Amino acid sequence: MRLFREKGFHATSVQDIADAVGLQKGSLYHYISSKEELLGRIVAEGMLGYAHGLEQILSRPGTARERLERAVRHHVALIAENLAIYTVFLREWHTLEPELRQRVGDSLRRYQSLFERTIEEGIGRGEFRPVNPRLTTMAILGAGNWLCHWFFPGGRLTHEDIARSFVELFLRGLDAREVEGNSVPATKLSP
Repeated sequence: MRLFREKGFHATSVQDIADAVGLQKGSLYHYISSKEELLGRIVAEGMLGYAHGLEQILSRPGTARERLERAVRHHVALIAENLAIYTVFLREWHTLEPELRQRVGDSLRRYQSLFERTIEEGIGRGEFRPVNPRLTTMAILGAGNWLCHWFFPGGRLTHEDIARSFVELFLRGLDAREVEGNSVPATKLSP
């Protein structure tokens, strides 16, 4: 995983992997059939982390705002606590063979839809102002995913600090009670 993270999937050879784990190249094939299989395992672990817990978090009682706050905190913690996995996952999943890439894409869309539905519910209940749920979801997930590029454990900010800031930024921006007038109509924001 470290090699994929540092060098990228295509620049990492099977020999690089064998050297990193202290095996002969031929012996490595006893454990994996190819570096593509290894990438598939990393991506599968990333997908499991994404899906695991989010449905439970969003199904717990509470307002849409409370559930979205829990989801944002979950997403930030997941990325920050598993930087190596998610750096490789987010950078390299598109290089998988087509069938697996399709399954990962489907899973990512399901994960995204959980956020979108929560935002739509909040709009319907008058908790959130009328925004484009998909665009808002992409902003939230993109901000969280980008931690792979700049977050360093043990740095000045903890992932809890970052999650708190993201919650303040996004949920205050969604709050139907905030002063309106600077928003673009949701219909003009459809991607």
